[in-house]
Amino acid sequence: MALVHAPSPAAAASGLHRAQLVEQRMRRLCTGLDHPGTVFALALEGHLAAGGQRARSRVSLTSSQRLGLAESDAVALAATVELLHNASLIQDDLQDRAQVRRGSATVWSKYGPDCAIGLTDLAISAAFRSLADVSEPRRIPGLIDWVHRAITTTLRGQTEDLSERITDLDGAIALARRKSGPLFGLALGLPLYFADQQEALGTASEAAESFGVGYQIYDDLVDLDEDRACHSCSNLVIVLEKTLPAEAARAETRRLAEHYLGAATAAAISLPGCSGQGLVDLSEEVGHRLNLLSNA
Repeated sequence: MALVHAPSPAAAASGLHRAQLVEQRMRRLCTGLDHPGTVFALALEGHLAAGGQRARSRVSLTSSQRLGLAESDAVALAATVELLHNASLIQDDLQDRAQVRRGSATVWSKYGPDCAIGLTDLAISAAFRSLADVSEPRRIPGLIDWVHRAITTTLRGQTEDLSERITDLDGAIALARRKSGPLFGLALGLPLYFADQQEALGTASEAAESFGVGYQIYDDLVDLDEDRACHSCSNLVIVLEKTLPAEAARAETRRLAEHYLGAATAAAISLPGCSGQGLVDLSEEVGHRLNLLSNA
């Protein structure tokens, strides 16, 4: 799918600069009061240096740029979303007892469970602190409310995933909405709220939830062998294999992923000022990876 509006070279350079500012802000808010050699500073640096796409930050920065937000506000909002995402990763690794993420030791496996719990809490606290610097303080209560809602839904999804009670297709899709949708919803929703575009928040949530489902389904295909080995109950392919032959289950999983990614694109395109372009681009990226996976 073609871009709604292709970014100019100047806009691309501005986006890269803002992304770098988000990285700096996350580190400063989490460890700015600490000595560089403290365990939190070392653990956070190791976690962030392991890489990652910063997809939620990219979506948020694009949304802010399209809506005309000031750079400082765009960076503050994007840092909030990305800090929450990284808090969830650190906690997920601890709960799953994962030893490695992106080729590097996870926080808990290298620095211990206590450090992982503390750094998770610190990143969540820093996410709220990031909102304090926006240029319109009257917006802060509403921003905090949206962040709280997203955290609540995400935690519910993570808890349900760990409970291993998912037994059917509807349950697996509902779980994907709760686990993956809320933070992408924040990436779109915080800039929209700050830009006084509250009427678009419902559509933004719809786009984010659809993308979250589509991405989670794609991830289930990628992680199928690993999830099967650890007896996961929430992997959609495994859920569908209860009623379909293995190959048919994988084909239906791919179809569902394409459906939800398409729904995400359709909703995101309709957001004001092309502010959903970041999610459109991301849906296209995941769709391309899905096609490569299907043709492998």
